[in-house]
Amino acid sequence: MADAGAARTVIIVAPSFAPASNPPTQRVRFFARHLPTFGWTPIVLTVEPRYYEERLDPEIDALLPPGLEIVRTGAWRAGLTRPVGIGDLGLRAYPQLRAALRALCPVRRPDVVLFVGPPWYPFLLGPGVRRAYGIPYVLDYIDPWVNAMGADGRWWTKAFWARQLALRLEPLAVRQAAHVVAVSAGTAATVRARCPELTADRCTEVPYGLEPDDFVALRARPRPNPFWRSDDGAFHLAYVGAMLPRGYDTLRALFAAVAALRRANPDIGARLRLHFIGTTYDPRPPRQLVWPVADAMGLADIVTEHAARVPYLDALNAMCSADALLALGSSERHYTASKIYPSVLTGRPLLAIYHAESSVCDVVRRTGAGVLVTYDDAHPAGDQLDRIGAALAHVLERRMAEAPRSGSAARAVAALTDFTAESMTARLAAVLDASVTRPPAASGRQPRDRSSARV
Repeated sequence: MADAGAARTVIIVAPSFAPASNPPTQRVRFFARHLPTFGWTPIVLTVEPRYYEERLDPEIDALLPPGLEIVRTGAWRAGLTRPVGIGDLGLRAYPQLRAALRALCPVRRPDVVLFVGPPWYPFLLGPGVRRAYGIPYVLDYIDPWVNAMGADGRWWTKAFWARQLALRLEPLAVRQAAHVVAVSAGTAATVRARCPELTADRCTEVPYGLEPDDFVALRARPRPNPFWRSDDGAFHLAYVGAMLPRGYDTLRALFAAVAALRRANPDIGARLRLHFIGTTYDPRPPRQLVWPVADAMGLADIVTEHAARVPYLDALNAMCSADALLALGSSERHYTASKIYPSVLTGRPLLAIYHAESSVCDVVRRTGAGVLVTYDDAHPAGDQLDRIGAALAHVLERRMAEAPRSGSAARAVAALTDFTAESMTARLAAVLDASVTRPPAASGRQPRDRSSARV
């Protein structure tokens, strides 16, 4: 642990933060809580909640570390910008975030600025911070800036042009970054493939971590589960989280295995219920994403979907109320699911279906939290129906035969000591330490006087 008297300061630029409850909020919340342990004082630079489009979650505020300094800016309202095709919060708040950094840097003199994305456009403020004040900056990738969306060559779509813009802008942000961290090594590798000047020693994998104290907060605020009745004699499986755009092959494979199980074992099939909760980030989703697939596959009578995102502690409560949990992966090799950690900590039996190269596989194996079925590019999820069906039957039989194991969560924490939120923050702190001391990436410009420079 670093000497508290020698604490350094990091400004964390996270346009979306509490009281939103999306993955970037949780990641920054974990970092902000544990960074002081490693000698870093965080200041979170974010946007006023009234400019968010997602549903607000006031309970998240109670989970923030006491005394955390939060600086909030304005933004252009989405109602004004969406008619011209701009909804991204990072774009809507870009001028305001830039002005806030211009005001903060000469006064607070941070040692490092950390940009968390998505949204990614604020990454482009990093070179200006470095040029104006000589302050190194680090980029944190939760998801790839350049992904498969828009890669189909349909030039008349918004996704195509967003991708083209990302391909051109990303190198401008990455080139002068002191370091790049990412939730998975695969995500970092894709950035390096697009930006060859980013060397391996400037990349670090910092996955999501597990935070057992969130369950302490849940127990302190008990609540009913509105999604199903626990006394109806049914067996309730829950998937809590967004439906992945490239996860439909996995979903269809699961549904095919469920349909086969119902035919082979009508007694178990009659009790089976599958619930999909919070499948979209849209607070007012125009359509369901999962139920139409279930309907087409003859499972409409046992599948329910609550598409709108639910508050964080309500989501944890639903997971704890389920008889078993579903964790479904994507065709993306290196997809890393933040929800795998709370899934493990519930102590509920888990059926996990993931690409063999996903880091989730290691978490499930190390904890023994459930049954894992893997697939790969050569043998996709649709080829694993027999294995998925056997795994599903095993989870059902085990849960029907015994109550959830009270000590399983504690065993999971013990097995994943290296994957706690504190341990992940230790990795980040080491990156920040190195970013202060290492020579900056070449830019061809010298920093101006820090007291009067402009970002």
